Amino acid sequence: MIVVFGGTGKVGRQIVDQLRNDRHMVRVVTRDPSSARVAGDVEVVAGDLHDRQSLVRAVTGASAIVCTAQGGGGKGANGPRGVEGAGIPSLIGVALDAAIEHFVYFSTASARPDSPVEFFRLKFEVERTLRTSGLPFSILRPTHLMDTWVEMLAESITKKGKAMVLGSGANPVLWVAGEDVARVAAALAVRPGEGWSADLGGPEALTLTQVNELIAASLSTRIKGENKMPLGMLRAMSTLMKPFNQALARQMQMGVLLDTQPQLVDSSAVWARYGQPLSLSAWLERNRPGVAEGV
Repeated sequence: MIVVFGGTGKVGRQIVDQLRNDRHMVRVVTRDPSSARVAGDVEVVAGDLHDRQSLVRAVTGASAIVCTAQGGGGKGANGPRGVEGAGIPSLIGVALDAAIEHFVYFSTASARPDSPVEFFRLKFEVERTLRTSGLPFSILRPTHLMDTWVEMLAESITKKGKAMVLGSGANPVLWVAGEDVARVAAALAVRPGEGWSADLGGPEALTLTQVNELIAASLSTRIKGENKMPLGMLRAMSTLMKPFNQALARQMQMGVLLDTQPQLVDSSAVWARYGQPLSLSAWLERNRPGVAEGV
């Protein structure tokens, strides 16, 4: 049995589907099982990262855990301090007590101990906790997901005719497809943990401006202008918004890093082992109907 925390999210759903397709037993843990949309042969159980007893029940009989849960878009108990700071370390402790054979954790290529974004610092701390826990583990550190960014950028293009640009929009990024990251996670989850970690980036470096252009072309539309947020505005708004909207302030901080820090990683060894990843053009071709319907 493989237990997936975050199995109702963008990448989590794709991990569950890949494990199902390979005929593995899968259990999805969610706070609200009644709202989980999963296939009938997937077990769904109630569990909360802040309720240790629910975690103990959720992992009973499991051989592996895949954790994609994250607090980047939340606040309070569901924000980074609650999820990465407390909830996931608690899950690691439960997994250790249950003698889990493999803990697959989704971190981020931006996780650093000195990051100006608390979310990324806490992600790094979870990595450190897992590495020193004694659990067999794998850590996946994807860059920026096409699945998340295309949805957001396409909405601005289709509804306003404008490309959303954070900062200069000129920093190259190795965008990666959720299905490629999910494929690696699903393959790892059915094997013993080896203490392996890797950054996962896509096959091509594209600026935010180039991504907007490719999205517009895939939707057969034209960009009429830019909805631009200069770095100064992002920095100021992240500070001003923090007392009122922690999640939005955090997103603005991340926007600053997207435009100012290197977003390139070497993932060649990963893809040589698990198959080549999709380019953004190929991903858009495959997912264009979903993009059009979701905006």
